[in-house]
Amino acid sequence: MITKNRSVARLATDALFLCLLLLPSAGCVQLATMMAHATGGDWIEPEFNLTHGRLLVLVEDPSGLVSQPRALRELHREISEKFLEFSVNSKIVPPEDIERIKRKERDYGRLSIREVGEKHGAEQVLYIRVDQFTLQAEEGAPLYKGLFTVRVKVLSTEAERDVRLWPRDPSGRRVSVGTPPVATDSGKSESDVARELAVKMGAEVAKLFYGHRELEE
Repeated sequence: MITKNRSVARLATDALFLCLLLLPSAGCVQLATMMAHATGGDWIEPEFNLTHGRLLVLVEDPSGLVSQPRALRELHREISEKFLEFSVNSKIVPPEDIERIKRKERDYGRLSIREVGEKHGAEQVLYIRVDQFTLQAEEGAPLYKGLFTVRVKVLSTEAERDVRLWPRDPSGRRVSVGTPPVATDSGKSESDVARELAVKMGAEVAKLFYGHRELEE
């Protein structure tokens, strides 16, 4: 499907180039804009190619910023579903296994990210650390306006000195999403806003690891 889409986009791009070269009119420019949107815009390559081996998606909130814990489960679910949909990885460690290891390992909190991945038999770890999570722009304001920011890294579980595979920045790749302002009496709950943030974040994180169109939602 991706190859087909890229071929269609290339044909559309060639046609538009000829149109603009031979008929540089306002109508042709409008057609070019419409076609760019119709084909999804420019093709964006993945920022990092994960292996297809067992993968641990590890989401941590060390500062306890997430007021709706369900959001972290939704984030994990969304990433897992996107990875399956776009054939990124189908061997993701289930959340139940993560909880089981947490209960089993007495010193779990002292384990490094690499060691946690090793405990799960993972080849790589997609590590996501929560940096910011708010559901209201200002405390006490009668508006929900969500903001969710994380740092993302990929690490190997091989017993080496430097296990960070991506990105170059040791603090991780920053990803941030938000929700539009909505009145607290609109019928939306904090849980609804938290879920919306989690789904958006999951989609944005997943996009880092598969090719997609610039304008794809």
